[in-house]
Amino acid sequence: MQEQTNQLEGGTYEIIQSRLQKHKTDLVTRLNNLNGSRKEVFGSVETKLIANDRINTENTCIARDIVALGNNCLFGYNVHFGLRTEIKLTDVFSIYAYKEQRFQEQPLTLINDELFISDFQNLYKYYRNTFFAKFSIIGNYLYMVFQTNENTTDIKAFKWLIKEQSLVYIDNRSDHEFTFPVQHEFKWQETNYDMHRNGSHPHISILDKIFVETIGGDLTIKIEDNTNDGKGILDEPVEHRDQTLEDGKFLFADLGNLTVLSITPYQETARYFVYNHKVQQVARIQSIQDTAVLLPDNHGLIFPDGYYLQTGEFKKFEKSIEQVKF
Repeated sequence: MQEQTNQLEGGTYEIIQSRLQKHKTDLVTRLNNLNGSRKEVFGSVETKLIANDRINTENTCIARDIVALGNNCLFGYNVHFGLRTEIKLTDVFSIYAYKEQRFQEQPLTLINDELFISDFQNLYKYYRNTFFAKFSIIGNYLYMVFQTNENTTDIKAFKWLIKEQSLVYIDNRSDHEFTFPVQHEFKWQETNYDMHRNGSHPHISILDKIFVETIGGDLTIKIEDNTNDGKGILDEPVEHRDQTLEDGKFLFADLGNLTVLSITPYQETARYFVYNHKVQQVARIQSIQDTAVLLPDNHGLIFPDGYYLQTGEFKKFEKSIEQVKF
């Protein structure tokens, strides 16, 4: 009897597999026919790789960005200067023309402006930790963005007017014109007094899903609205034991099953967490302080050192990456 059941199940599986394969073949055929009709009506320009080439620089470098200007490519990078005090344009920039399906190095005539060279050298002279960050084209202007230290908001931007096949240097006072995109693709909400729950172990209710507090010597995240018990699914020590709920700052973002938390205990820096209501687990993810990008169709979010999915799948990469900007 068991053998007959197994044979029946095996036969059923093969029937279903055959039907699915038939539907797949039919769908692919119909899509190809539709695409053929589209090409006949609208035409088609096929995108394909015509060549690949290696860009060689004078010194070993870490590439940062590349931008196309007509038939030329402006390449920006950083090299290790060591004890050198005089920094040249060739230590940061190279220009290449695309000819005969390869990149051919060109002189730096395109950016060989006396005022720019002076501003460039002064930047490295007065800010010893300066490094090139990126190019940005906004309207008809090209911005060369440099960081003066490890803080991604401390920048200097050199502004150029793009005029046909040439560049006209404008100034080095355009830092305010360059801005990064919004770093968090969700809106933070701050808790208010109406969310406070009083009791022996008071806490703040967030969406009636999760309950947080920073009193009694630790930061606690709970999943039960129980002010008689101070236990939670996560506890971390705080520096000031005698603080009240009003002393801390609590922000949150509702992402379906996920709730992103920013909790700042009294006189401390913010700590970042992701709580998954479906699996009732919480994870400390500090890199969210720098940036967090939502995945399509609300599948979860990614951050500089990993990702967190609505299903509860969570990955943090071992390599530490700090102050990453989107």
